[in-house]
Amino acid sequence: RSLCQEIVDYDRDGTILNFLLSCGPYTQFAYSWPGSRPGSTVWNGLHYTVREFPFSHHCELRDTDYSVDFSLVTTDQDCVSVIATAPLTYDEEWVEMERGQLILFDDGKPHESVQEMFEIELLGHGLASKVMQKTLEADMKQYNIDPTLFLGGEGI
Repeated sequence: RSLCQEIVDYDRDGTILNFLLSCGPYTQFAYSWPGSRPGSTVWNGLHYTVREFPFSHHCELRDTDYSVDFSLVTTDQDCVSVIATAPLTYDEEWVEMERGQLILFDDGKPHESVQEMFEIELLGHGLASKVMQKTLEADMKQYNIDPTLFLGGEGI
């Protein structure tokens, strides 16, 4: 989040930043600093919807005469989030991200708390880095997260 904030702080009023970063097959980060260009009526922000079981039987696209029945092409194990600059369908609940909000999507579900992010890290879902010097234990100490809360009280 600090990198995105540094970019925005350069020109808070003139900056529009929608940022997606994929981190392996399970995990994606989304950051939004929405706005409109001078003279434009187009709002540039990020919206998302979560599709999971039970899936709707009818979902109609906004920009074309087409609908999808997700219940016919999914299983009860499927979960996916769709992130876009505007809601794409009529029949789903879309959430507009707040200005400066950073969300981690893992296995199709949104997460925001530091504790949730550590839990995802412990699953091995692509957040670990061989490049960065800092360890997971050092991060937990910085954010006052007790390692014994994870893995059934055994720590990391």
